Amino acid sequence: MKKSIPNFQSSVFSSSISTSTSSPPPPKKNLKKQATGLEFPEVTSFWLGDRARCVGAGARTKKIAILSVKVYAVALYVEAEKAARELGVRSRGGFFDDAETADADFCSALADGAFTKALRIDLVRDVDGATFYSALEEALAPRLRLMGGDAAAGLKKFEEFFSARKLTKGTSLGLLQRVDGGLDVAVCADRARAAAAFASPDAPALRIDASGFGRSLFEVFLGDSSVVPEAKKAWAQGARALLATEQVKRDTRKGGS
Repeated sequence: MKKSIPNFQSSVFSSSISTSTSSPPPPKKNLKKQATGLEFPEVTSFWLGDRARCVGAGARTKKIAILSVKVYAVALYVEAEKAARELGVRSRGGFFDDAETADADFCSALADGAFTKALRIDLVRDVDGATFYSALEEALAPRLRLMGGDAAAGLKKFEEFFSARKLTKGTSLGLLQRVDGGLDVAVCADRARAAAAFASPDAPALRIDASGFGRSLFEVFLGDSSVVPEAKKAWAQGARALLATEQVKRDTRKGGS
């Protein structure tokens, strides 16, 4: 008997995402991040890697006086088939068995996995580039100091790139962690055009080759002290859904159906 494939859902979204054992569908569906009202493509392409699937989204908030103000919405994209296979390997090795740490373990697997992944950040208010960098640098610098090597030079390039920019409301950023651990950055001033712009091989405006820089940056979002804890919960749930599709595929192959 063929097993049904679970819905790829997250409470963060107003609509569910359906999974399939076949190739990902064209990017017709959008996912709405309820806290900001912004929509992200369910399936999209970046300048590197295979077609990428959104595994969840959340919002970055900043405390101003007594108010929590939304700064940007952020969605995580992964190469779905490669990510699902790797999650399956880890699951069979017992990596996600501890219920108390499962969310963190799923996010760690997404950050560490040998597949291309990208964060798409859509600003919902004007942000000075230096301020944007400073907020990330506070969490990023300690990680890079432990790495040594060319990490400091990579951080300097990252600072210079953002400090010279005014990031206005409606701007989209693409932060892509390459399989080699480096980072590519793309910027699109009009979020309505971001999906098409980020699919272009010419999209990256910054490339940092420092080994591990991309992993360290993604740790700021996916790690224990995530700057977007709401999104981290959604990403863990999205990883579970990817794992479920991999398990269905394996069971289907075993059953010969």
